[in-house]
Amino acid sequence: MGPIPDWYGEIYPAGPNDGFYTKLGEHSLAYVERNLSQLVITFDNLSGAGHEGYDKRAWASGFCSYNNWSHLGVFAQGPTWFRDDRLVDYLEKLRDDGFFERFDYVTLSGTSMGAYGALVFSRLYPGATVIAFSPQTTLDMEKVPWETRYGKGKKADWDIPGSDAAACIGSAGKVYVVYDPLERLDRKHAERLVGRNVVYLKGPGFGHKSALFLQRMEALKPILGEAVIGTLDGERFHKAVRRRGDFYLYRMNMEDHLRARGREHLIPVVQELFKARRRRKIRWAKRRAKRLAAKRASA
Repeated sequence: MGPIPDWYGEIYPAGPNDGFYTKLGEHSLAYVERNLSQLVITFDNLSGAGHEGYDKRAWASGFCSYNNWSHLGVFAQGPTWFRDDRLVDYLEKLRDDGFFERFDYVTLSGTSMGAYGALVFSRLYPGATVIAFSPQTTLDMEKVPWETRYGKGKKADWDIPGSDAAACIGSAGKVYVVYDPLERLDRKHAERLVGRNVVYLKGPGFGHKSALFLQRMEALKPILGEAVIGTLDGERFHKAVRRRGDFYLYRMNMEDHLRARGREHLIPVVQELFKARRRRKIRWAKRRAKRLAAKRASA
């Protein structure tokens, strides 16, 4: 049968916390109640959708557990973009039953498809915080005829009410949108998200997988944590990601951007700048090590 998922270890019959698990066709939900101060709702991305093992973990489940936040994880078994009447009806019933109102604060988050889910379902709890990494706003071709990705997702039911994220965020509190402005399609989706509550957090060189990039930088948890507690702003974000040029993934993403624009002749320049930056860091680290060694020797 394999290992049990982390959330089941908390809500199984002898577990320490209340909660529930609900299966709705291609979607399911796992809820772990840890306290009524903070609820975090997360949604699967495409890379997590379709997991067939028994150890399925919701996105950011470990992070929520570490911070003792209550967590509602929404799973998808395919590229559904959560466009299913049963799922929508279930979440709306939770709202109508007062489930979300029990919490002092509610935050929704996800990346790509999961970020879309966070945006559209933010309407369930007015004032909720959203942090969306590289989101889509819809795959309805009448609204985004320029979107050339996600062929399977476009086949979902986009006639379900509340399918356009751009029309669903008006009642939210802060809506943090993290994306790479050099990714043309991601930028066009971000530009559809308009409102005084929208905070654009731009990371040139992140690529589409902005959450993965931040994870490689060890900046995802701090940024997500600050968004949840409400202290994140543009200045703090840019301070957290200013070292992005140190990472090989940044170089690869910048090379991809140049290829997409027919500017391959600039790729050697990017490569040399990256290598020069690495050499400077190595020299700085060596000088620092010598200073520390001298300081210890004289102590």
